Amino acid sequence: MDNETDLTYLNRITRWGDTEWARGFAEILLEFLGLFRTPNLPTKVKKVLARCSYATLPPTALAVVLSEKTPDAAMDDPAVDSFVRDAVSVAAPHTAYAAKLMVRRAAHFVTWCVRDQGWPLDAEVIWSVRAIELYVSTVHSELKEGTRRNYRALLIRISEVLLPEQHPERTASLSGKDTAEPYTREEMAKFRTWAGDQLTPDKRDRAMLMLVLCAGAGVRPREIPFIYHHHVTVDEDGILLVIDAEDGRREVPLLAEWEEWMIVLLERRPRGASLWGPVTRSSFHNLTSAFTERTHGDPPRADRLRHTWLTHHLTVGVPMKDLFRAVGVSKMGHLPQLLEHIDYRSETEYRRIFRSEDNA
Repeated sequence: MDNETDLTYLNRITRWGDTEWARGFAEILLEFLGLFRTPNLPTKVKKVLARCSYATLPPTALAVVLSEKTPDAAMDDPAVDSFVRDAVSVAAPHTAYAAKLMVRRAAHFVTWCVRDQGWPLDAEVIWSVRAIELYVSTVHSELKEGTRRNYRALLIRISEVLLPEQHPERTASLSGKDTAEPYTREEMAKFRTWAGDQLTPDKRDRAMLMLVLCAGAGVRPREIPFIYHHHVTVDEDGILLVIDAEDGRREVPLLAEWEEWMIVLLERRPRGASLWGPVTRSSFHNLTSAFTERTHGDPPRADRLRHTWLTHHLTVGVPMKDLFRAVGVSKMGHLPQLLEHIDYRSETEYRRIFRSEDNA
């Protein structure tokens, strides 16, 4: 048994708090990962962190996360060091891993990504499943399968919290007050007004596009900058979007209620560039939140817009396999939580549906 394995059993100093709430605010956490303890954070970020980061750790765990020495070059790079400690502070609820082991293993992994692979300190890159698989299969290829599996499980637990969309089999609660629940029809009507009230033409277009793509086609925020004119087909059957995502290509018919806005946007947005326009950021994981922070009025959240689109199609009875195809997943672990937001059919409709012979 090596020293690190001993730590797992002899230094089990904490059992972490529930991080399901953190998963509901992953987009905000990603944007500020590595900056959790810096002053002058936006109020909305402070509220999230008060529920799922350093403030919630038991004293023994907090002492380890803040003071445990990290290996390799992590200690020499304050940005890497803070990035590691912030990730560990929100990850692994009720885990058997010792806090000391989590800090060390996460630091070794992140340092390898940045120093050896030359990757940016971008949470969506670093904590992706692909990065973790590559690390475990190359850096630790000489270790026994069980040991590599343990390394992978520890890193994947952090990834599950920070990048929940990469782990659709994980159930994320949508039923609580502070979770990514869908919007009501009344709220969506207000967001239409919000888009039209923006103070510049470019902001109005981007606000409209955010609503059209996320609420009209279930597009993920990070996919928005990669949608161009040629990805949109307008014909007698409506409007079809082609989304070239990192997990595969998919085609999504746009909801009819958003077709008029999409046609207007296609006429207004310049060809040769993405519909969203130039992006000066090094990563896209906080694209919509960064945009809405600079808008006028009370903006929507992209993840809730996407869930609004999902629950609409569940309500109208889209075949489940076709819905998965449009969403871009093979299974949906949070389906039971989405169903909580869908009303039962009336008794008459319920009987008609199950009696019908032409539903197949």
